[in-house]
Amino acid sequence: MGKGNFLKRSLACVSAAAMMLTGNAVSIADAAVIDKDNPNNYHNYAEALQLALCFYDANKCGDQVTGDGYYSWRNNCHVKDGYIPLQPMSPMPTIGKGKTDDQLQEDQGLGNTDDGKTKPNLGDTDPSLYVGVNMSQKFIDKNRKYLDPDGDGTLDLTGGWHDAGDHVKFGLPGSYSASTVGWGYYEFRDSYKELGLDKHVEDELHWINDYFMKVTFMDDKDNVIAYCYQVGEGNNDHNYWCPPELQVEDTMVASSSCAVKRPAYFATEEMPASDQCAGAAASLAINYLNFKDTEPAYAKKCLKYAKALYDFAVKTHVEDWEPGKVPNCYSLGYDGGFYTSSYDYDELAWAAVWLYYCTEDYDYINDIIAVDETTINDKGAHPYTGYMKRIITDTGNCWQNIWVHCWDTVWGGVFAKLAPVTNTARDWYIFRYNLEFWSGCAESVDSSEWGYEPVHGHKYFGMDDYLWNTKMTADKIADLPISETSGDFIAKSPKGWAVVSGYGSARYNTAAGLCACVYAKTTKDETFLPWARAQMEYILGNNPMGYAYEVGYGNNFASHPHHRASHCSATQSMDDPVTQVHTLWGALVGGPDLKDNHVDITKDYIYNEVTDDYNAGFCGDLAGLYHYYGRKGGKDAKENKLIENFDMSSNAKGYDQVDEKGNKLPVGYFVSGAKAQEKEDGVQLKVVLHNRTVNPPRFECDVKARYFFNIKELQDKGYGIDYITARIDYDQVAGYSNNKSHATLSDPVKYDNKGTYYVEITWKDCKFYGSRVYQFALTTKMDPDKFIFPEWDSSNDYSYGDLVSFDDDNAAEAITNKITLYADGKLIWGTEPNGKTAADENTSGNNTEVANPTVKCDSTTSNSAKISWSKVSGATKYGVYGNENGTWKKVTELTGTSYTFSGLKPSKSYKIAVLAFVNGKYSSDFSKAITFTTKSESSSTTSDYPEIIKVDYSEDYHQVRLTWKPVKGATNYGIAVYLAGKWRVQTSSISASATSYVTPKNLTPGKSYKVAVAAKVNGTWTVNDSLKHAVTVTVK
Repeated sequence: MGKGNFLKRSLACVSAAAMMLTGNAVSIADAAVIDKDNPNNYHNYAEALQLALCFYDANKCGDQVTGDGYYSWRNNCHVKDGYIPLQPMSPMPTIGKGKTDDQLQEDQGLGNTDDGKTKPNLGDTDPSLYVGVNMSQKFIDKNRKYLDPDGDGTLDLTGGWHDAGDHVKFGLPGSYSASTVGWGYYEFRDSYKELGLDKHVEDELHWINDYFMKVTFMDDKDNVIAYCYQVGEGNNDHNYWCPPELQVEDTMVASSSCAVKRPAYFATEEMPASDQCAGAAASLAINYLNFKDTEPAYAKKCLKYAKALYDFAVKTHVEDWEPGKVPNCYSLGYDGGFYTSSYDYDELAWAAVWLYYCTEDYDYINDIIAVDETTINDKGAHPYTGYMKRIITDTGNCWQNIWVHCWDTVWGGVFAKLAPVTNTARDWYIFRYNLEFWSGCAESVDSSEWGYEPVHGHKYFGMDDYLWNTKMTADKIADLPISETSGDFIAKSPKGWAVVSGYGSARYNTAAGLCACVYAKTTKDETFLPWARAQMEYILGNNPMGYAYEVGYGNNFASHPHHRASHCSATQSMDDPVTQVHTLWGALVGGPDLKDNHVDITKDYIYNEVTDDYNAGFCGDLAGLYHYYGRKGGKDAKENKLIENFDMSSNAKGYDQVDEKGNKLPVGYFVSGAKAQEKEDGVQLKVVLHNRTVNPPRFECDVKARYFFNIKELQDKGYGIDYITARIDYDQVAGYSNNKSHATLSDPVKYDNKGTYYVEITWKDCKFYGSRVYQFALTTKMDPDKFIFPEWDSSNDYSYGDLVSFDDDNAAEAITNKITLYADGKLIWGTEPNGKTAADENTSGNNTEVANPTVKCDSTTSNSAKISWSKVSGATKYGVYGNENGTWKKVTELTGTSYTFSGLKPSKSYKIAVLAFVNGKYSSDFSKAITFTTKSESSSTTSDYPEIIKVDYSEDYHQVRLTWKPVKGATNYGIAVYLAGKWRVQTSSISASATSYVTPKNLTPGKSYKVAVAAKVNGTWTVNDSLKHAVTVTVK
């Protein structure tokens, strides 16, 4: 590194892409990735959906995150959620009556930054605040055997999703997101399967719904005792701005700890939260429908929990209601003011309508629409007694939905699924009116630049008292009148962008788009599809700002989402770095306002907020648009394709961290340094240790830095090393920790016979993220005989070479590789005077963070499991390892990216990892290990397709044997091999009694083949399932 390669704390990092791609001046206030010469494809719903699902991997929480998703920069976090104290919290929250939608509290995200600005701590200084659960001791004692069966006094609540760019697991937005992602998959499963994204969405649905069941506690009769709907406290969590992996106790990020409080909030009989329970019940009910044909035992479990949570919600619902009046609900969950629920009637209805689809029990529908026909008011109307009474008091009235399906108000989804069941004019009217409201405008409005022809009126279904019990199927809805019937339409921007709220306009818009697609599917009426398509064009970049509001989409996109993990600040500041470290693939940012304006900066939690509920409707909208426009034969078919071999790192653009001169900054651990007070007898030095690990961010301890110096001129004058003395001037670790920990400085150590020595600074047990300054001086001692300080020229010292000058009041420093860094005694940064580098010791991986593959389990049987993994740049082969009693053992090594385990035991969990072989050596990092569980024998005796359960290899004859499950009713089996870009049938005449096949001899050793086994049942081959579950074999 040369002199002048400065580091600045505040604005050290600018976007390399912004400087190099456009050649224009960059405005920090609007720093999206822009490539004007390559505009986006505005209709690639396939790519947009592929990326949108990835956002949920970025928001996973718990002790199973490592290696589970697509993000190498995410790792296990908040593992202490597995040890929540089972004790009453203080203070105990109270139940509120709820507020309206759109009252999210401001996320300041400002901790104790290096600039000295401190946001008031909420719960940091009081060790008892925000600790424990919202249960009384009496309730805990009564139900301890169900809550704490192992008796350790804690609860395991690991898992789930972080809500947004913060790290609380909030209830309502979490269950809304899970149910809405599941709804989109339920409606447009064909889109996911055709694109090969079904496995990914199913992984996400498993993750979140498994969590809902994990945190539901039931008694011996499967009645709910308690359901945990929130972990974390927003008022405390929002006090910090750092990646979730760094929120660990006894550590520091910048100048303070980021160890947040994680209390747990439960719905119980003493502290009801009927809205929260019903929301989770809806998600689990939808999950039953999505898995009942492919994983029946799992689906059955989901339905059991869905029913139990719904029953508990009904049981604990508390209201104040007089027939014919608007009721009030008093059993809403706690949220700290961040996601305050308006009421629970919509969540109860959302759960009930899906439970009807699961069971066909019409009682669930009656729970929603029940009317007391024995009571008549003065206008001849009957009062509603079902959940609908919250929005329609009696049959003499109806309702117009001028909001949208969202985290607090799910009526839009309720009527989308209720109308096809009841087939009443009321329910079809409410469903359709909302879409007219979103897509339409008055005839006098100029819509020429909107990209679609809006409707100009609302269909007339009749008088309100006629609608409630008048049967009307969708095909009987009258045509839209030519003349305008109403001026009630949602506000539109000049370019036609529909805005119901400026806080997250895109989330509401895409949720309405999902409803438009569902309406088209349900009614075969495609009136609203062109509107949904045009709005998605706008989102994907066809807008005045010129970039997509989905992070990572195309060549032009918003790149500064309000997200702690992707920003990866080392100073707890939303301003540092300016350019985000990671690409938050697929995140839908808040979106533009009514003036088509958007601001792309990290700290803007309005324009650039990203949350689980933003992406929920977005995924379903994209799947629906692909169904109608993107698939073969569709209007946009030629523009739809996935990113091949998608890798979140290699596909990223514009995110290199650079200094103000455009020089690329290192990541991992590195050193910078400076000099001051240079005199004839010594020099003052500053050594700065940087922990900038980003892939993922992590803490390290026992790190040492060496400063090399030379005393040859002293030796020539007859002086030895005993005439060099060190003076410690400043230890930042000691200052930040109130002297509880500190760095140490060693005595000089001889390095060679040429007069070179070094002193070693050790940061032992100092777990920090960011940087730590250590200042010291090296000077000569007085010669007692001559009463002089021997002169010593420090400017020719090896480690002096890259240093820049600093004064006491500035922070100048230069990155240098001449001050070396060591971890566990091994060189990880810099070059020693003899030319030795970290690469020579094969330890550079400690610093450059060579990535291991991201591993996934694709399928399991009772005695086998298929895994696959991502490619690693530079890897020549991969080692597959298994963990036996805590010891890692290599199972096999191969050059491909998939492997099938055979000979496993039923219903057993196995921990495995895949390591990359790079530069002649395997990595020793097993942090991306995964665990899978084989199926039970009872569930795996037969299959709907010939599932390959074992692969054997003959090295003597270079053959492969495939063994599969028998298929009931099969008349014969066939083998297909993927060759030259096509599936080619090798044989189709294997006997129905056979369950294995041996290839011909002398196949090419080392060559990999993708193979599938199909069965012929009732004259039809099981082609689709067989190809989907093909395996890759490598000849030995």
